[in-house]
Amino acid sequence: MNLFDRLGRGWNLGIQSLEIISEHPKLLLFPVLSGSAMVAIVLSFFGAFLGMTGANPELMNAFGDKLEQLGEVAVYGILFLFYLISYFIVIFFNVALVHNARLIFAGEAPSIRAGIQFSSQRAASIFAWAALAATVGLVLKAIEDKLGSLVSGLLGFAWSLATYFVVPTLAAEDIGPFDALRRSSRVIRERWGESIGAGFSLGLFFLVGIVLAIIIGFVTGQLFHPGIGVAFGVLTFMLTNIINGAARNIFLAAAYEHTQGNTPQQFDHDTLDGVFMQK
Repeated sequence: MNLFDRLGRGWNLGIQSLEIISEHPKLLLFPVLSGSAMVAIVLSFFGAFLGMTGANPELMNAFGDKLEQLGEVAVYGILFLFYLISYFIVIFFNVALVHNARLIFAGEAPSIRAGIQFSSQRAASIFAWAALAATVGLVLKAIEDKLGSLVSGLLGFAWSLATYFVVPTLAAEDIGPFDALRRSSRVIRERWGESIGAGFSLGLFFLVGIVLAIIIGFVTGQLFHPGIGVAFGVLTFMLTNIINGAARNIFLAAAYEHTQGNTPQQFDHDTLDGVFMQK
């Protein structure tokens, strides 16, 4: 099967994911909550920096010099903390969304509260995975600083490929981070190429979002005011990212269930099978 066939099948699977979202729009709240929490975390880190320096340029420079004196350990320590919190937040809400997708696959009604409660019950496993992911992220950052972005990029791609099914694995089973990594890697080894084809295909929705944001921003800017056009373009881009994020997690949940022999009825078995390619 050539690349375009796989992309086409992946596009169809993306459409099927969007159909689930259209039937259950409340699922979009999970990426919204995740994004809002991430904004709050970034602002808190930035606010803490401003609080310590009083937004005084001299104090900011002094703070930077102090960090430099403390060395890479302090900088990497702060970076690790940011990675840890960020990964935990994102994975927490992604697991909640995947849990709701699995409820829909089972013929049950999705629930925001049920999703959050489920992730809360798996908080220890999610935190352990976030710690492992943050450690790897920090190592990749150090490699990038020492050896360049090419080496870190290749290693990062391999890591992303191996961890492609970690979130649905954490949602399906209450296991530790290394077991989740092994399960995800095993699926990739057994069905090499499935995550690559599907990832590129769903990436087309991201490109559509960019084009749509540009068009809406340009049109509204011409009709009203350039500032309004920019605002509408940004809002459109944010909305498409929210929808794409939800669709991607629904697709991952369906793809994982398919690899376990439990193809959801909302997805076409042959289409799912066609996207995946044996080694």
